[in-house]
Amino acid sequence: MKHEYNQTVLKALFGKIEELEYDAISIPATPLLYMNAGISMKIKEFAGQGIEDEALKQAPGTQGDAILTGAGELPSKKIFHCVMLDNKKNASPDSLRMSVKTVFEKSEKLGFRKLAFPAIGASFPGIDPKTATEIIVSQTKTSLTEKPGVFSEICFMVCDSVPYMYFKKALKKHFKE
Repeated sequence: MKHEYNQTVLKALFGKIEELEYDAISIPATPLLYMNAGISMKIKEFAGQGIEDEALKQAPGTQGDAILTGAGELPSKKIFHCVMLDNKKNASPDSLRMSVKTVFEKSEKLGFRKLAFPAIGASFPGIDPKTATEIIVSQTKTSLTEKPGVFSEICFMVCDSVPYMYFKKALKKHFKE
């Protein structure tokens, strides 16, 4: 599914975020920035231990921040570790929204034009997949409205059919053709 808004292509894809070649991908993180569960652990397996080591040097993160590291062996250039979880891996809608906003703000300053988001936070207590995808897409629209033409492509990549369906619905709702 593909949409265009303010000179930016938006798409929902079913696949593996670790295979994408983007300026940056985003993953969920706790304030301690360990990559020991879920998609973060999977990304570490493909990218290498060095990205976790780099993240840990910047710990602790604060909720709502997005800590930037290299991407190791991944095709993408950088990884944003979105600190929207507390140490018990509970997420809040506000910290998710702020993390996504922070990704866009930092990306603009760094000249990143292509970003990818999985359904960060969707598998943790505190946010269900429908709410997570709605927040990510809604904040994306807000960021693209505030800064038209800054980003060329935003990808919402998932490997689970439930968040994929919700991303498609949220894109249709916010970016009607």
